Amino acid sequence: MLSLEKNGEDKSNTGILMMIIATICFSLMAAMVKFLRHLPVMEIIFFRNIPIMLIIPLILKNKKISFWGSNKPLLLLRSLLSGFAVIAYFYTITIMILTDAVTIKQLSPFFIMLLASIFLGEKIDFKKITIFILAFLGALLVVKPGFRLDIYPAVIALLGAISTAGSHVALRSLRLTDHPLVIINYFGYSIGLISFGILLWQGNFIIPDALSLFVLLLLGLVGMGAQFALIKAYQMAPTKLVSFYLYLQIIFGALLGVLFFKEIPDLFSIFGAFLIIIGGYLNYKLKIE
Repeated sequence: MLSLEKNGEDKSNTGILMMIIATICFSLMAAMVKFLRHLPVMEIIFFRNIPIMLIIPLILKNKKISFWGSNKPLLLLRSLLSGFAVIAYFYTITIMILTDAVTIKQLSPFFIMLLASIFLGEKIDFKKITIFILAFLGALLVVKPGFRLDIYPAVIALLGAISTAGSHVALRSLRLTDHPLVIINYFGYSIGLISFGILLWQGNFIIPDALSLFVLLLLGLVGMGAQFALIKAYQMAPTKLVSFYLYLQIIFGALLGVLFFKEIPDLFSIFGAFLIIIGGYLNYKLKIE
């Protein structure tokens, strides 16, 4: 009995470690995108998906798993929602302070709660409504709404967070029908081909220099590693246990922004990020209890 309990505890600890690794990878991706802001966003997204497009099909073939999946309409919908979220996120990283872009992205769990209530019939109690209001107030401090031009990237970031939430709600259904690698493969090819098509249509491809090319290739590998670590974390430990650690991206993003880009968020953004982290922690505690 003790051995079974210890084994379960070890798996949970490994799951938490994998989630922290995924969070570090996501934060490094954000810093790389910020570094590559001199390149078109669609070019960055295309290179980000190349490793998925080259490696995942080989793994699927080796494991004898069908490329096409079972729930094709939902796989495509999830891929498109995730794709818009990635485009919005990468765009806002290149325009906004890194900490602000990462912070707004972390609102997605609260939108997941709302969308799951609407589309999956999951109940929201008073405590969760209070937590959502707390997170929303934090978002207002980061976005700082008003009649000025620089609010538009923040609005796009918010739409990206909502799209991320929609893709996660779709994942709740896909986990019952399709292998995680199939889901990643659909995402990689859908967004890779769409970004390549838009890049050709825009005609603004820039031949990267040696350093930028290295960072682009590294971005793809780190992104794929983040996906694998994320899936592994959810396989080894309950979602309610590991999901909170995604909020570490706000802290890592702030550190990378200061270290590499000399970006210091204002007091409103810092306090807003603090409220969002507190909201995430309360939501995490509510799930545990």
